[in-house]
Amino acid sequence: MMQEDITEKVKEMYNRGRSIREIAKELSMSYSRTRKILKDSGVQFRGKTPPQLIQQVIEYGKQGYSANKISKLLNMNSNTVLRILKKHNLVKTKRKLTQDKVQRIAEMYKSGASIYKIAKELDISTNLVVYYLKKLHLKN
Repeated sequence: MMQEDITEKVKEMYNRGRSIREIAKELSMSYSRTRKILKDSGVQFRGKTPPQLIQQVIEYGKQGYSANKISKLLNMNSNTVLRILKKHNLVKTKRKLTQDKVQRIAEMYKSGASIYKIAKELDISTNLVVYYLKKLHLKN
């Protein structure tokens, strides 16, 4: 097949709704080559995330939900959620804990409370608990 024929075939298949991966497999080409052909021929890529889903992410973001919580609620990849939130300036900055809360983490951990229990009780993520425990040299 000539290069122009391949380009036309790839474009036609993509415009009929086939995925880049499917086209690559059927035409025995690599994913990246298939995508490059589409890109070079000026095809407008369809986003993988449906507009109504993006809208829901934005709504939850405006309500102050974290990317993690939104990704769980909508059963989406958290990186996709983060990208959408960043694009619409809705990324929540990392919560700085008050000295009292940091002290509470240390006390609870020293008295044998699990990281999960500390996180639940203080309404923060387990990652944040671990972050502060490491910062306080209570966990390596």
